[in-house]
Amino acid sequence: MKRIMIAGWVTPDEKYENYTEALRLLGAEGFLSLKLEDLEKADGLILPGSFQDMNPKLWGAEDLHCSNDINDELDQLQWQLLEKAVQDRKPVLGICRGMQFINVFFGGTLIQDLPDAAAHKPGEPERYHRLFLSEGTRLCELYGEETETNTRHHQGVGLIGDGLKPSAMWMKGDGLVMEAVEHKSLPIIGVQWHPERMMLYGSDQQSKDGKTLLEYWLNL
Repeated sequence: MKRIMIAGWVTPDEKYENYTEALRLLGAEGFLSLKLEDLEKADGLILPGSFQDMNPKLWGAEDLHCSNDINDELDQLQWQLLEKAVQDRKPVLGICRGMQFINVFFGGTLIQDLPDAAAHKPGEPERYHRLFLSEGTRLCELYGEETETNTRHHQGVGLIGDGLKPSAMWMKGDGLVMEAVEHKSLPIIGVQWHPERMMLYGSDQQSKDGKTLLEYWLNL
């Protein structure tokens, strides 16, 4: 059984139970930790979504005061974990904030509040939108040229990081948001959506699509 480290900061509102449950249903064990030494015990690393946004200083930007609950300690701990995972070539999956974190780690930037943020923020019932997949990417091999995913974010990728390539885009009129990235040579994928929520709470097709991504990543 594969053991997957989930680098989440537990709060009253965030306990990451969806991640551990989705992994359990796929025959893997997910465990929560931000300790560098625990990464040695893991077969892969998930950088999960969070209501806590990254500090803009990490990509050399001024804080425009639209970031939510900046947590410098979380940024520092996840940075150390990702650095070690890259060094050891462990598979990494970035989900929502985790995708954004991967991009910044590799030298990219973020948009602190998307011009089209209203189309991407959480809603009730959960909001879904269409994405276009980039030819020749891992995600295009999984889903084809188009797919549908949930959306729960207000920030997004600006300049893409070194060694990364875009895998999926949301487009509407003149609006464009990068929704997935993957590393050109390392087993690293970042997605702006939440496949674990899709798998657990989506329709039959949405659940299948969330499961497809998680299964694929577990076998990198």
